[in-house]
Amino acid sequence: MLLLLSTTVTASFFDSLNPSAIAQQMLLQAMVKNKRHIWFFICGIGLANLIMGLAIYLGIAEWLSRVFKIIINTYSMQVYILSIICGLIATFIGIRLIIKIRQRNVDAEGEIQVRRPPAQLSPASLFIIGAAFCVVELTSALPYFGFLAMLASYHLAFPLAIAFILVYTLIYVSPLAILYFGYNKLKGTKTIDKLEKMLSKVSLYIVPAAITIVGAFMIYYGIASFV
Repeated sequence: MLLLLSTTVTASFFDSLNPSAIAQQMLLQAMVKNKRHIWFFICGIGLANLIMGLAIYLGIAEWLSRVFKIIINTYSMQVYILSIICGLIATFIGIRLIIKIRQRNVDAEGEIQVRRPPAQLSPASLFIIGAAFCVVELTSALPYFGFLAMLASYHLAFPLAIAFILVYTLIYVSPLAILYFGYNKLKGTKTIDKLEKMLSKVSLYIVPAAITIVGAFMIYYGIASFV
């Protein structure tokens, strides 16, 4: 049991050192008006990590994977065509949004630049962003999979297994909580003001770029499946 606990702490610590999650939180924290709403983003990551861990531990994820494979094998042609069509639509929308943003910036040149107010991201939006980010990142979370495999080998009572996964999750999100307090501590300084000004410009392209990337991936998936 001591070995399992030490493995839980060690694996979750290394898994928590996720530069992409930290960078995304910095961007969102610079964007939102109410900084406390960042907790919804952190909770979204934590809850998704906990639920996905339980799903893998209980075999639900494997069952869903089998169902997905059955659908692909049964309706492969329809799925691939739908993927290409949706990908083309998403790519078109993403590129169009990027062009509009660039054109708006060009039109604004020569005028008095007024700093945009922070984005009004709702708590629900932040929670969904955090949960979606965690689900995507889980595909590359090797320490988490190793921990779950070791946890399954102990055949613990279900409440105790949940407790270990919860400990892992709490350590996993701890750097994000530390970042929140550290960011607020430096709020109002020149460094944070410059960072927020820079990130406010970058944030305009996040959604269009994400839509374009997802669209391109769907097109690639559909075309590659035909080959």
